[in-house]
Amino acid sequence: MIKNLYRLILCLSGCLIFLTFHSFLDSSSSLAAEKIVVRYGIFDQSLPVADLRKYAETKKVSSDLQSFLGYLKPKQQQQLQQALQVKKSLDIVALNKLIDSQIGKLLLFGASKAIARRDQAGIPALRSALLIGAKSPEGLSILSFLEAYPSDRLVIDVPATLDLLSKSKLFFASSGATPKDNLSSSPLWQLELQYQVYASEGKQFSGCLFGDSISAQIDNTLGEENFNFGINGLSSISLVQQLQRLAPTKVKCDKTIIAVGANDALYQLSDEEFSKKLKEAIALVRTSGTKQIFIIPAFYSTVAASKDPTLAAPLPKVEQINAAINQVAASENVPVVTEGIAPLYENNVLKDNLTTDGDHLNAEGLKIYRQALLNILGK
Repeated sequence: MIKNLYRLILCLSGCLIFLTFHSFLDSSSSLAAEKIVVRYGIFDQSLPVADLRKYAETKKVSSDLQSFLGYLKPKQQQQLQQALQVKKSLDIVALNKLIDSQIGKLLLFGASKAIARRDQAGIPALRSALLIGAKSPEGLSILSFLEAYPSDRLVIDVPATLDLLSKSKLFFASSGATPKDNLSSSPLWQLELQYQVYASEGKQFSGCLFGDSISAQIDNTLGEENFNFGINGLSSISLVQQLQRLAPTKVKCDKTIIAVGANDALYQLSDEEFSKKLKEAIALVRTSGTKQIFIIPAFYSTVAASKDPTLAAPLPKVEQINAAINQVAASENVPVVTEGIAPLYENNVLKDNLTTDGDHLNAEGLKIYRQALLNILGK
């Protein structure tokens, strides 16, 4: 039973971060989940939410949490720690619209099936917890959701959850030997993109950032005048789809930063296909009325991560993609900005002290990347 915990919590974290809805703007609750209970048939194992909070903030492990972590490999424990750090600040007006969307209702209904309750208030309870959690000072996170859930415990039905995940294609990983960009078929991608449509519709921004998971990690920390359109797994293929979906919203960006390429390398796109898609993306950005476009090179990983095809692309392929970026940039008269992110690397290899897993940036690495973005936006 416990072997499924790590996968379960990571999958639920994806749902909770993006399944943020609004129906109880003025609601509040005197209850909050004190325990999370993992149920597998007749077997239950509980964990105090306070222990998860302590683990997230200090990495200190209680005796109850240790019984869970003991079944996880070190890499899985690290992934759990990272999932607990994910926080999302969200636009309440956009959420108000999102709850009425078809994809929003569908995913909220599906998520309610994974949480066992004796009454029929699963969906209202989720809505309430998600909204109150999103309004917390830290934004929406696994912990703020749990601490806002209107019951003294949240019971997760493991078989129901895994069945839901197997049927819903919540994640975009390809079953083939080579990963592919299947983002457009992912309900979470559709939900995140729909949120972006509502949050940016008809608005004018000083700067806009389009990128993959590393850019998404920056969240909304670039200032209210800028908007982060970063989405996990983004490649030039899904970037074009994203821009096409955003075009009818009439969103305006004075400056646009494009930071893709690492996933194109992972998906093994040819130079020709990547160059074609990047040019399409640049054309779509120009059509939207942006005044300046900047390109960030594809992010490098550590040597170890580059040898793990489930984590990152081979470094030579990233080099190849970056060569194609330079060629496209030259032909399109778009600057490639490298100086701000140079401290992340040594000989085009991500520094070990700036990463959480060899591919993504830790807090210090994000600080460097964020400052590089602000330098561009401030030009």
